[in-house]
Amino acid sequence: MKITDLKVSDPVYVPFTPMTDAINTLPTAMSYMFLDVLTDEGVTGVSITYGGSMAKVIIEDMLKPVVVGEDPLNSERIWEKMYWASLQYGRRGAALMAISTVDIAVWDLKGKIFSLPVHRLLGGHRDSVPSYVTSVGLHYTNDELVEEVTKYVNNGFKMIKIKLGREDPNEDLERVKLVRETIGPNIDLALDVNNGWSLHTAMRMAKKFEEYDIYWLEEPILADEIENLAKLARETSIPIAVGENHYTKWEFRQLMEQGGAEVVQADIGKCGGVTEFIKIAAMADAYGLPICPHHTEYIDAALVAAVPNGLFHECVYEFFAPMGQLFVDPIKPTNGQISPSSKPGFGIEINSRTVEQWKRKPSPEKTTWTVKKGWRWPPYL
Repeated sequence: MKITDLKVSDPVYVPFTPMTDAINTLPTAMSYMFLDVLTDEGVTGVSITYGGSMAKVIIEDMLKPVVVGEDPLNSERIWEKMYWASLQYGRRGAALMAISTVDIAVWDLKGKIFSLPVHRLLGGHRDSVPSYVTSVGLHYTNDELVEEVTKYVNNGFKMIKIKLGREDPNEDLERVKLVRETIGPNIDLALDVNNGWSLHTAMRMAKKFEEYDIYWLEEPILADEIENLAKLARETSIPIAVGENHYTKWEFRQLMEQGGAEVVQADIGKCGGVTEFIKIAAMADAYGLPICPHHTEYIDAALVAAVPNGLFHECVYEFFAPMGQLFVDPIKPTNGQISPSSKPGFGIEINSRTVEQWKRKPSPEKTTWTVKKGWRWPPYL
């Protein structure tokens, strides 16, 4: 069997409810594209990308020439060819997102060739994994936040993550205290700052959070400051979770060697796809660390189930529920657990009716990311 073509679809615009974190106000309609990896025997691998037109150009103009003609079972060879083909302009960012998209589709294709779901193809450590829920509502009032986390507890989640990074960190402290009082001592609570603090703010706030039994503190400072992440980890009893903005096994090795990551959160759609994620997970396992991927809807549950140190699947309802409409019979968490699809590959079957409905591009104000600046100004207080 040989790969004959890579085809990126026209964008679909998935509608979302308003979401905010420390650095972004997210658009209420986000662009996604589907990638088909076609073969000469009629079997097709599928994945989804949110890399936009840049990802489409990289896949079709840069990666396709080195992938077409390859046997899809040779996923290591395909990954290496893509990495070296993009080395001079890649290594991070859009190029790695494009590589990840192709690699995910190749693994979906491999599962279909062997009539196996991906988590079993990779070793099948478990058939069900815990799912935690993330609130992307930094703009919520305290009453709205209480209402939301109460709903999640009632839905059976045993772990909840909330966003921090308000302009006044004392408001963050108040919200953490409020949520802990609301959910009680038996529900785990994690915090996510989305790169929003300076090192000194993070150190000061971490000490204040310790009394609230925090499961992890996620991306408290800029992801590039690996040495400072390690310094923060040494100064607090709260585990530092990081990885959604890091790329490839080489960067994750640096994170682990320096002690900057205590919960490893590689994003399958960014870090290099399935091929690279499995290596990062094995590296984390050797360091005695859990891996808990940043949400890659309808893909990540299979990877958590495949490895022995897989910790949680992340459910971001604001993404998860709307995106589920793109697929036929999508997986979903029940009572804080989720099972990867038992269908071959990742079990992705596109709902053509929904895709057709969402092809029309919304107005620019609905598709624009708003980046909030100045959260670290003055930068080192």
